[in-house]
Amino acid sequence: MNKEEKEINNIQDDLDVVKKERDEYLDGWKRAKADFINYKQEETERIRKLGGVVKEMLILDVLPVLDSFELGISSVSDEQSKKGMELIKMQLEDVIKRYGLERISVCVGDIFNPSLHEAIGEEKSEYPEGVIIEEVNIGYMLDGKVLRPTKVKISKGSKEINNKQ
Repeated sequence: MNKEEKEINNIQDDLDVVKKERDEYLDGWKRAKADFINYKQEETERIRKLGGVVKEMLILDVLPVLDSFELGISSVSDEQSKKGMELIKMQLEDVIKRYGLERISVCVGDIFNPSLHEAIGEEKSEYPEGVIIEEVNIGYMLDGKVLRPTKVKISKGSKEINNKQ
C-alpha cells in the first residue's frame, strides 16, 4: 500500500469516527428534546391540576359565606334589607358559577342518593323509607364532582307503607 492509500484509509477512519460521534450527539439531542417535550407536558398538567385545587379551596372557603347569606335573608324582616342581601348573594353566586360551581338540586320526595346527599337525620313521614323529606343544607358540585353533599333529612317511612312493601 502506498502513502496516498494510507492517507486515504486514515481519512476514511477519521471520517467513520466523526460520523459515529455525530450520530451519538444527534441521538443525545433527540432524547433531550423528547425529555424536554415530556417535561413541558407534565408541568402543564401539574399546573392545571394545581389551579383546580386552588379553585376548589377558594370556593370551599366562600360556601360558608353563601350559607350565612341564606341564614341572614331568612332572619331579616325588613323587605329592603332582605332585597339588598339577596342581590349581594346572587352576585356572589354568579361569580362562583363562572368557575364551574353548580347547586345540587333537591326536592322533597326525591330518593336519597348517597353520592349526592348526606343524611343527617331520619323522621317518620307519609313518604316511603329513604325519601328526602327536608333539605337542611345546600350541596354543590364543582366541574361535575361533588364538592359538598346536600345535607338532608330522610323518611323512615310510615308503618302503613312499610306493611305494603
